[in-house]
Amino acid sequence: MTRPLQLGIVGVGRMGSVHARVLATVPEIDVVAVVDSRPEAASALADEIGASPLTSVEDALDTGGMEALLISTPTPTHPALVEQALRAGVHVLCEKPLSLDPSSDADIAALAATGDRVLQVGFWRRFSPPWVEAKRLIAAGAIGDPLMIRLAQWDANPPPPEFCDPAVSGGLAIDCGVHEYDLAEWLTGSRIRSVTARNLPIVDPALGDVGDVDNLVALLDLEGGVAATVDLTRNARYEDDVRTEILGSKGAIFVDTLPTGRTRLADAAGITEVAGSQAPDATAAGVARQAAAFAAAIRGENVAAPGASASSRAVRVGRAVQEAAATGERVEV
Repeated sequence: MTRPLQLGIVGVGRMGSVHARVLATVPEIDVVAVVDSRPEAASALADEIGASPLTSVEDALDTGGMEALLISTPTPTHPALVEQALRAGVHVLCEKPLSLDPSSDADIAALAATGDRVLQVGFWRRFSPPWVEAKRLIAAGAIGDPLMIRLAQWDANPPPPEFCDPAVSGGLAIDCGVHEYDLAEWLTGSRIRSVTARNLPIVDPALGDVGDVDNLVALLDLEGGVAATVDLTRNARYEDDVRTEILGSKGAIFVDTLPTGRTRLADAAGITEVAGSQAPDATAAGVARQAAAFAAAIRGENVAAPGASASSRAVRVGRAVQEAAATGERVEV
């Protein structure tokens, strides 16, 4: 058997902690180090999963046998950390988005290619069973031609205002929206041509103070006539909830994450739950399979995984959504 990938996790905030706990259970991955500038945070999580606590990327790169880093720090820090890792000869799995500046992503991708390193971006939904099954059903023609998609990400509560600052997170349209724009194009195989959008009245004034919004709705026009709506909120209150609904000419597909991850197929015969789509925690399942695919790519397998171009694409759509919401005009992507 191929030995597990020796990986370090950089950043132990909310998503970094999710990655660490999930990857500690993935046979293809050996989390050997947890890195955070806060020693107490690094030590607590490292002790929990049996890794070494470190306080700098330099220390992680000096760790003997380190093959890859998972970057899960604030988005503005991604480019420098990814470049540092690639120049040190390690592979990188970077949380989405790779950067807030799509024009810089191509240079980072070129650096990875020059060093023959894998650079993967964390669009974990592409690997989570409910969405994997939805894509399979669409490709198989189970609902005929896709006509309309609804993509919803409803977070229970907002992050701290300083994180929501668009200069830090990209703002709601990017921080949360990039997953949905990526899904729209990945599920259909069609590109988004233009967008219209509307920001809803502010619920949490602190978000408005930093220049963000807590609710928005966008309409995406895709090539081939497919329409997609995206609704995002930071104040659902009950629980983080992600849903995808695809209407086709012969039926519909429903992807749910609550109360459990699953895919349902609806057609003239009724509504059935799709075998193989179930995941009690769709996020954990996606994160685990994403990491396994990353390890497989490093071992030389031909793996279809999102890279720098997917991140650039999603951020460009997010910027268009922000412009459309601000101006009230349709914006080309």
